[in-house]
Amino acid sequence: MKKTVQQIFEESAQTCALLEVQGNKEVIITAIAAYQKGKKGDLVFVPNSKALHQAIENEVSAIVIPKKLWGEAKKAAETTTFFISANLGLSHALLKQKYGDHDYRRSGWGRIHPSAIVHESVTIPENTSLGPGIVIEQGAKIGNHCSIMANVVIEHDAVIGDYVQIHPGAIIGWECEIGSYCHILSNAVIGGEGFGFSQDQYFNHHRIPQTGNVEIGEKVTVGANTTIDRGTYGPTIIGKGCIIDNMCHIAHNVTMGENCIILSGFLCAGSTTLGNRVVASGGTMIKDHVNICDDTYLMHRAGVVKDITQRGMYAGSPVLPMKNYVMSNAIYSKLHELRQEVKELQKEKETGR
Repeated sequence: MKKTVQQIFEESAQTCALLEVQGNKEVIITAIAAYQKGKKGDLVFVPNSKALHQAIENEVSAIVIPKKLWGEAKKAAETTTFFISANLGLSHALLKQKYGDHDYRRSGWGRIHPSAIVHESVTIPENTSLGPGIVIEQGAKIGNHCSIMANVVIEHDAVIGDYVQIHPGAIIGWECEIGSYCHILSNAVIGGEGFGFSQDQYFNHHRIPQTGNVEIGEKVTVGANTTIDRGTYGPTIIGKGCIIDNMCHIAHNVTMGENCIILSGFLCAGSTTLGNRVVASGGTMIKDHVNICDDTYLMHRAGVVKDITQRGMYAGSPVLPMKNYVMSNAIYSKLHELRQEVKELQKEKETGR
């Protein structure tokens, strides 16, 4: 990266939530850095007054600030250049994607490694790269501008959209569909067998074949070591824009709406439906055949055992509305004292004193 502030603003103002530039627009930016360690040539992002002063003290070349900090930053504009942002977090994400992302095609060998095994029925676009040890089975469809890394397995008739990154060791099951602009991180398994069994009179287990698939919408991230099981008959569905952390499990026939945030340790049993914009904090567990409405926040290792029909924050196990959960926690810490008081009251009642 070697661009002037003016070039960055002209290329990115509209798409990266930048409102204006103040200061020397001819300053050259060579890297994006953390504000704590930024230096000359760096572009940094500062969320508050303390970070602002540290970045100025480090003499970084350009600072992206939220609009509310401009009054405080103005006096430094003679020596430091400022981008003023309408949404600092969004500017950070989009500018770093554009100018500071890792190049996942930087592998050291050619576009297709000689050890990649690709069925003759599969066409690999000229702008897609394949790492070593990849297996792509019959009938799979691979999109444009994809980066498919070492030891990935894509089973027969799977569909991979455009601009998809699949990190080392991931497995995409047969007939599963991955939308464009998705990131599938290392060792994720998309489309493994759903956990479907029946028992006979002797409690022997008999497998129910899982013949559905997994359908993942556009711009979804699936974290490392996360598993999403295929449906029994129909699909398991992950809506567009969802971000799923590492080490999560989503069982067969789950339907997840759009733009959900799922943190690590999430366990969701089969045939459950999550609405749009559901946020599940770490360790959340959801029972099978449960429906969760849009804009639900599941906090503090939530355990969901029945439908949630009112949007809001829920916490604990089994979940309570956040207000009730906080009150219950406050009471819980005093249970021993309350128990002693109840025993004393019972004694007084029995003795008549």
